[in-house]
Amino acid sequence: METITQQHPKFVRWALMLGIIVILNVFFTVIVALAYPAPEYNTYCPNIQEKTAPADAVICDAQGGIWNAYAPAPVSDVSLPKVTTTGYCDMYAKCQKPYQAAQDQHALYAFVLMIGLGIVALVIGLIPFGSSIISSGLSYGGVLAFIIGSIQYWGTAGNWIRLAISAVGLIALLYIGWRRFRD
Repeated sequence: METITQQHPKFVRWALMLGIIVILNVFFTVIVALAYPAPEYNTYCPNIQEKTAPADAVICDAQGGIWNAYAPAPVSDVSLPKVTTTGYCDMYAKCQKPYQAAQDQHALYAFVLMIGLGIVALVIGLIPFGSSIISSGLSYGGVLAFIIGSIQYWGTAGNWIRLAISAVGLIALLYIGWRRFRD
């Protein structure tokens, strides 16, 4: 007795595959967020309540800010009132650097984790186990995880790291294509 398999319409197969790709990457994003939460801005730069803006460099420095002097104003009409402010106090400049360093470190770790999850999905997708839709969804989901991870880290990475990311990704995909899909 032969088993009869029902052939589903192509749009249903494509919809299922796209659903696997999207939900797999949503799942990966949640894993990254749970495994390595992003730094909170308020942890590094607590809500600074300024009653009055410090008017000079000494008071600004005493309150934890950085004084930024204005450039000398061009010679103007003497009939206009003179502005006595010589600069402004940036109360967030000191806390911004450690916050940015934490953001950069988070981007690196999130990139590594996303690439690792993408590799796992791609490898599992390349193992033939009965359903071409599931295999394709996992494979394409893994490739999309590479893209998402790279985009998130791209602005933080230097040019040499960008070149390395691009080269490794290209070589890996070419190798997989060559080994798996020889014509």
